[in-house]
Amino acid sequence: MSGKQVKNARGLSRRWKISGLFGVVALSIIIFSGLHDSEAAQRKRGAKKKPAPKKEEPLPPRFMVKSKPVSTTKLSSAIKSAEKIDKLVESNYFKHKVKPNPMSTDEQFLRRIYLDITGTIPTYRETRYFLASRHPDKRKNLIDRLLNSDGYASHFYNYWADVLRYTDRLNNNVDGRPYRQWIKQSLAENKPWDDMVSEMITAEGLIWENPATGYLQRDSGMPLDNMNNTVRIFLGTRIGCAQCHDHPFDRWKQKEFYQMAAFTFGSSTRANGRDKRFYTGSDPNRRLRKEYNELGQEEKDRRRNQGRFNRMIRVNMMVVNDQINRKIRLPHDYAYTDAKPKSVIEPKTLFGKPADIKKGEAPRKAFARWMVSKDNPRFALTIANRLWKRAFGRGQIEPVDDMMDHTVAENPELMKYLESEMKRLNFDMKEYLRILYNTKTYQRQATTTDTPLSEAYHFPGPILRRMTAEQAWDSFLTLAVVDPEEYRELPSDVRSDIIAVNLNDASAQEVLDADKKVREEVDRKRYKREKKYKYKGQLLARASELPSPVPASHFLRTFGQSDRELISASSDSGSVPQILFMFNGPVTHMMLEKGSTIYNNVIEQKTVKEGVDVIFMTILNRRPDKEESKIAMDEIEKNGAAGYGNVIWSLVNTREFLFIQ
Repeated sequence: MSGKQVKNARGLSRRWKISGLFGVVALSIIIFSGLHDSEAAQRKRGAKKKPAPKKEEPLPPRFMVKSKPVSTTKLSSAIKSAEKIDKLVESNYFKHKVKPNPMSTDEQFLRRIYLDITGTIPTYRETRYFLASRHPDKRKNLIDRLLNSDGYASHFYNYWADVLRYTDRLNNNVDGRPYRQWIKQSLAENKPWDDMVSEMITAEGLIWENPATGYLQRDSGMPLDNMNNTVRIFLGTRIGCAQCHDHPFDRWKQKEFYQMAAFTFGSSTRANGRDKRFYTGSDPNRRLRKEYNELGQEEKDRRRNQGRFNRMIRVNMMVVNDQINRKIRLPHDYAYTDAKPKSVIEPKTLFGKPADIKKGEAPRKAFARWMVSKDNPRFALTIANRLWKRAFGRGQIEPVDDMMDHTVAENPELMKYLESEMKRLNFDMKEYLRILYNTKTYQRQATTTDTPLSEAYHFPGPILRRMTAEQAWDSFLTLAVVDPEEYRELPSDVRSDIIAVNLNDASAQEVLDADKKVREEVDRKRYKREKKYKYKGQLLARASELPSPVPASHFLRTFGQSDRELISASSDSGSVPQILFMFNGPVTHMMLEKGSTIYNNVIEQKTVKEGVDVIFMTILNRRPDKEESKIAMDEIEKNGAAGYGNVIWSLVNTREFLFIQ
């Protein structure tokens, strides 16, 4: 892929103007001076007595997913399905007089497939290996290898965390990390989507006993909002307006919203202290607080510990449970003639077949069966469309979460086939993505012209996209950190095993001791555990391993990661703070220091030309063309070791680096 192959489009150019960038770069502090050590200096260093090697400390406990590979026997079926998709897309080209984009080069495909499946650019060695291969099936093999990798779960976790509004503190009382790790593991083991969703909707108990309860805990105390979010996320339909009045733009009535909410209204995220299903004796709240007041403590200790003590009790009472007899009523100001204000409302589905509530069963279980059924007219459709957008940058139906009865896909026959494939595959997301990635449509060059959402896009190729914040961060780590996969978050059960207290027989002192133990053995050790992975205060770990969400000043938030308060609220828009971050932020400078991945790659080369080739292969995953090579070599020959830093810094500040072609 030469630098001349990409056309200018709407100001987007791959010609990176390296000579102009060098004029504003001042990198005299770059530690690339180590590239040209003299022979005498080497001998001098060699004369020093080598220090005794440090004893390697064992890695701290880490949460590691167990990934399930795609089936080798299903590849031929996937290829046939991919060919069918291509035929349906190509028939649309003829219908709409669309000229398809040329097929992607190996360089373009390599970079795109790594970013789309694992969320990061390939390493220099991965790039060199793939480009050198002459195997006729190397693209198919690479798709399978990446789908089998832990990187798949890492990258797709970032996507679903944005959709599900995941935060490490799901509400005031519940730590979300068991739920977070459940999402990762479910993706890694390729749990069918219908099973995954059903578990989230029907889960019961404490979060460390049943992590899928995190879905309901995210909307603790807000059952109406939870139903609105559920229908939007899993059924691609927005009914939120009908919570307060009949929908102004769709057919949903306020009464219909309450009929849907009736399925889950009896589900609670906290147990009552008098509920004999959970507590055999007296209300643990009263008993433990009475005991606390009788503990021998200094008054200042009593005041300091009171909040911690109360929080420990509340955490252990956040039990998702069902109160079958609890009924929802219409609001007191209900204004329509189809029912009276404050009327009790029974559960009823919006569309499709009715949900069959069995005798003595919590209505949400019937709701879950109805929602994930293959007969549901929007469940398979929604996930098939969501994943199509993940691959191509645009859904067959847009927006992906605002379908109406009159909504028509860009290619109705294709959308019908995609939905049928999702059902045939029994909601196997990896296998479905495997099909999409093996299509010629996906493997065409990206479209670089803007197509507004108001205009139909007929998929001559994927849409050119800027990296997400997580992709950009993870790609910088690939350039800078020798083993960016080494750091993993602490297994959630390390904390959960401490804070899990049996309120039936625990004493007030045991509750206090549990709080003290978690602070001493988990919270206070966090700094030590993270210290070796930090650079200028930044934890160098994949985005999926970092706190969620990160602070507002972090690279990820600057580049568009959402605060997770709204569904899918991340952004890939540019901004002035992003430019300043690229100029002055620590992330773009850490790769220029001795010991970084790209430093190590360059220092192994014998000539300047080889060094330039390695820089391009590492950052842009292609070799430079003649003009680019000459500009870069001239810069290095003029400025010595600092010239290498200037070339690197210039390339990571190009559009070509930040965009997925």
